[in-house]
Amino acid sequence: MQAMNIFLPAPGSASLRRGRTHDAGRPYLITTSTADRAPIFARSTHARTAAALLNDARTCPNARILLWVLMPDHLHLLLELGVDEALGRSVGRIRAAISRCLPGPGESLWQGSFHDHGLREAESIDSVGRYLLLNPVRAGLVLSVKDWPWRGGVLNEAMEAGVELAGAEV
Repeated sequence: MQAMNIFLPAPGSASLRRGRTHDAGRPYLITTSTADRAPIFARSTHARTAAALLNDARTCPNARILLWVLMPDHLHLLLELGVDEALGRSVGRIRAAISRCLPGPGESLWQGSFHDHGLREAESIDSVGRYLLLNPVRAGLVLSVKDWPWRGGVLNEAMEAGVELAGAEV
């Protein structure tokens, strides 16, 4: 029988987030996946609906979506929190808005948790943005960032230009 460490929370446990603080104005890299990694957004009608919500500032009024890339079975966000806004609440608003607008049998569209990473001062928004934009290229879905229609955010155009200048699409 393997010894269990009773002092460590279970992987994916809500207690891992207990005590975590989120800073207004700090960019966070978020990845949230669909339940069972179902390719919900491979259907262009579903992707178009999600894209419209992600581009609408009313979807998450207390945070700014700097950049987003919607993949067939997950969503990448570069999100900047507003004052007095918890990260979980902002991500929850975005996921709920998309869930409400897609047809379905009433089951949850999203996995219960999401991955987040607060960018540190040494980390460049440009390099994280390039990483996000190049996801569909790395996945073999398109040859060029500009060929992937499911991307946006307030920094999207500037990030795309940076990717092209860096020659990262090749």
